[in-house]
Amino acid sequence: MKWPRRFVFVLSVFCLPCAVRAAAEQNPPAEPGMAGEELLFQDIGSVFTASKFEQKVTRAPSRISIVTAEEIRQYGYRTMEDILKSLPGFYSTYDRNYAYSGVRGFSIPGDYDTKILLMVDGHRINENVYNSIFTDHAFILDLDLVERIEVVRGPGAALYGSNAFFGVINVITKSGRALQGPEVSGSVGSSATYQGRTSYGNRYANGMEVLLSGTYYDSKGEERLYFPEFDDPATNNGIARDMDGTSNGNLLAKAEFKDFVLTGAWVEMDKQVPTASYQTIFNDARNQTTDGRAYLDLSYLSSLSDTLRLSGRIAYDWYGYRGDYVYDFGEADGPVVNRDRSDGEWWTAEAYVTWDFFDNHRLVAGGEYRDTTEQSQDNYDIYGTYLDVESDIDTWGIFAQDSFSISESIAFNLGLRYDYSSQADETINPRTAVIFTPSDETSFKLMFGTAFRAPNAYELYYDDDGLSQKSNEDLQPETIASYEFIAEHQFDRHIRSAASVFYNDIDDLIVLTTDPADQLLVFDNVGTARAQGLELDLNGRWENGWSAAISYTYQHAENSEGDWLVNSPKHMAKLNVMFPLLAENLLSGGLEVQYLSERLTLGGERTDRSLVTNLTLLSRDLFAGLTLSVSVYNLFDDTFAYPVSDAHVQDSIAQQGRTFRLKFDFLL
Repeated sequence: MKWPRRFVFVLSVFCLPCAVRAAAEQNPPAEPGMAGEELLFQDIGSVFTASKFEQKVTRAPSRISIVTAEEIRQYGYRTMEDILKSLPGFYSTYDRNYAYSGVRGFSIPGDYDTKILLMVDGHRINENVYNSIFTDHAFILDLDLVERIEVVRGPGAALYGSNAFFGVINVITKSGRALQGPEVSGSVGSSATYQGRTSYGNRYANGMEVLLSGTYYDSKGEERLYFPEFDDPATNNGIARDMDGTSNGNLLAKAEFKDFVLTGAWVEMDKQVPTASYQTIFNDARNQTTDGRAYLDLSYLSSLSDTLRLSGRIAYDWYGYRGDYVYDFGEADGPVVNRDRSDGEWWTAEAYVTWDFFDNHRLVAGGEYRDTTEQSQDNYDIYGTYLDVESDIDTWGIFAQDSFSISESIAFNLGLRYDYSSQADETINPRTAVIFTPSDETSFKLMFGTAFRAPNAYELYYDDDGLSQKSNEDLQPETIASYEFIAEHQFDRHIRSAASVFYNDIDDLIVLTTDPADQLLVFDNVGTARAQGLELDLNGRWENGWSAAISYTYQHAENSEGDWLVNSPKHMAKLNVMFPLLAENLLSGGLEVQYLSERLTLGGERTDRSLVTNLTLLSRDLFAGLTLSVSVYNLFDDTFAYPVSDAHVQDSIAQQGRTFRLKFDFLL
């Protein structure tokens, strides 16, 4: 998709719901049908994503976390990265260009979050070149538009196919009724950071719902970043000045009517790169990346009878990337800007049925097809073209899952999916779970599942003719076999707990490495890896407005030689507390404390432990329609660093100190 076509896409995203709204207002009132996945909003104790139908969390064949819109607001979460790293078993890495999510001991430097499947209202967000999900400011949604987030740990390939390796995340957006009119929002923060949003939502007499929203974000970033690896007069004594800027814009349009939901979304992020990655010139402001993502999705959900329901969707997706990297080849003309470019376009069709039969069986069966229409990678500068690759990786899969009980306390979940890729051939992945609920307060789950992650176009075909990286078309899919036991108990109506023990066995792990023969980066299958661990968490919620969650995770991930994996903290402890300060919700607080133990770097060093505290004060209805919040992140200015990939000279990169944000929301 070229830039003019992108403008047409964005325009159509906004025009379509307006046209449908006009038609809806002319129709007589009717009772609303089951629009999209509206059922997800009914019960915070239920989850849809784990089995493709709504069920109690205690009956789901996975370890589940649910994040609500209220928690997003009360804790001052700015990005998906903020949300995920607050959850048991998750952690993050940031290399001053992109943010990456780790889960249960795995966040391999150089991997663009390919082992997590991220969806928005059931629509796959992983793009078709790098399979990245973008948990930073390149995420396709403004978090103010999120109703809830369902996080399903463990392999989900038996339902969702590739990328559902360590888990599946489904972000559920708000409907028009959540706004009931126009709303504006704005924020200002550290490092000259500004954000503004304008939204409109409504539900009409005939059941038609419309949500329209646009957001713009701009941040100058850190004015001065020091990298000791470049501490030399020739490289500005290691100081990157005014090199950390970020800007992005995103749009969302959503129309729901009866059994149909039409959604269009778009985002674009520009990010300066201060780290001189890929051997570029240090402290040159021309080093920057641009990532864009868009989709148009029409979904359908209808109850054909009391026991049979049909779901389907057809969608168009686009992804675009531009990277400008400045090199000095010693030519008389001086440094030159090398342009890296990727474009992806694809269509998706999906359909499945949910059928209740024999009183105690629920069958989910269906299929999915993704057709690639563009998958290109280019690299060039004024001296020539070093990469010009067009690939075409199409995939399809069929799946079936039976959830049934043999008594009031014993239930089974059996699932199987067959996937075919034009590049990686075929694979079959099962999932089995036995769920024992001796009482309404207690459940035990024993689970086994496998998953795969096919190598993506970037890993297979990227070769810039000896500049920094070469291709490996012999890559094989990486696979995982996972075993997990979960115990959950509700002590009373205020306090619940969960404990899980897991073991993951991975084969043909794909890792970005450096070939010692030519010092070029290359992706390779490096053999096996194993991870085992324990997750404990305790949650409480009381009528007086207090709520708290405390968790501890132990995880140990190692390669086939028994060596500790890079970027894998062994211990994580987290505390979240929401508390009232004034009556009538006039003022409340949200406190987060996150401890992570040391991590191993690629160079064999160990990063320092980190203890980060975040605090948000929130005032609702300061006056009619106005909500105001102030957040301080890394309250005690803890100093810590994250390991990074071989693309950097740095072994680890220091992270942000104390920052603040002041935010308002005003419902007109």
